[in-house]
Amino acid sequence: MKIYNLSEVANGLSVSDIERKTEAVSTNGLKMLFPFGSHDVGLFCFKGATPWEEHPNDEFLLVVEGETILTLRTGNGEIKSTAKKGDVLVVPGKTWHRQDAPVSVTLMFITNHDGNRHESANF
Repeated sequence: MKIYNLSEVANGLSVSDIERKTEAVSTNGLKMLFPFGSHDVGLFCFKGATPWEEHPNDEFLLVVEGETILTLRTGNGEIKSTAKKGDVLVVPGKTWHRQDAPVSVTLMFITNHDGNRHESANF
């Protein structure tokens, strides 16, 4: 058995400024913790807006530090929700979504290892 202290792991991360489009963007903001069946479990510390993404199954997000705005694309338009430290989000599978953190946020994620799609442009 292995115990992960999320606060300790999060403290070791630097903030990835994901809106910068250069190779100088830090990858020290991402820490893969372990595989969980066909999923990956990790922490990501970032500021800015993520690309749109879609996963074949539900995605689990826990806000470890900070806050983020989660936007879902649905048949009825976009739905936005703000999540703060301690909040858990379950993003439905096959739903395009993104996160926006004007300041920094640290998220724990459990997401599919394969079958994910990303789109940087608005569609």
